[in-house]
Amino acid sequence: MPSEMSSESTHVSPRDRSHISAAADAGFTLVEVLVVITLMGISVVAVLAGTRATISATVIDRNQAVVFTWLQAASDEIYETSRVPCTSGQAAARTTYELAAKSAPVPPVWSGTAAKIEVTNVEYLGRVTVDPDFEWGTSFCFEGAGTEYEDSPLYTQRVTLRATSPDGSLVQTLEMVKSE
Repeated sequence: MPSEMSSESTHVSPRDRSHISAAADAGFTLVEVLVVITLMGISVVAVLAGTRATISATVIDRNQAVVFTWLQAASDEIYETSRVPCTSGQAAARTTYELAAKSAPVPPVWSGTAAKIEVTNVEYLGRVTVDPDFEWGTSFCFEGAGTEYEDSPLYTQRVTLRATSPDGSLVQTLEMVKSE
C-alpha cells in the first residue's frame, strides 16, 4: 500500500497540470519586456535632452548678465571721464571714451579671453536749422568761439558701446548719453 499511496500522491490529472503550468509561467512575455525597455529608453532620452536644454539656457543667460554688467561698468567709466568737446573731432572722442571703457574690469569668467569692449560711435545732439527738432548726428558741433551756443551746458553726446563674448556668439550694445 505504501507504494500505491505514493503513486496516487504523485499522479496529477491533465486538468490540474494546466493549472500548475500557468501558475509557474506567470510573468511577462518577451514583447512586453521589449515595450517596457523601449519606453524607459525614450523617457531617459527625453530627460537628458531637457537637462541639456536647461544647461544651455543657463549658460546663455549667464553670458547675457555678464556682458550687461560689463557694459554698465564701462559706461560708468565713460561717465567719470571728462567730456571730449566735438571740436576735438569724433575720432578723439571715440578714442578717449574707448580707453575709459577698457579700464572697466573684464568679468572674471572672461578674463584672459578674446572678449572685447569698444566704443562704436559718438554722436552729438543738434539740429540743422532753428525750426526742426533736435536730432543725433556726427556732424553737429556748436561748441567754440563765435557761436550762440558757446556757453551752453547742453553739449550732449550719445556714446554707443559694444561688448562681445569670448566666442563671439553674444554681441550686446548699449547707448549712453553724456553731457557736462
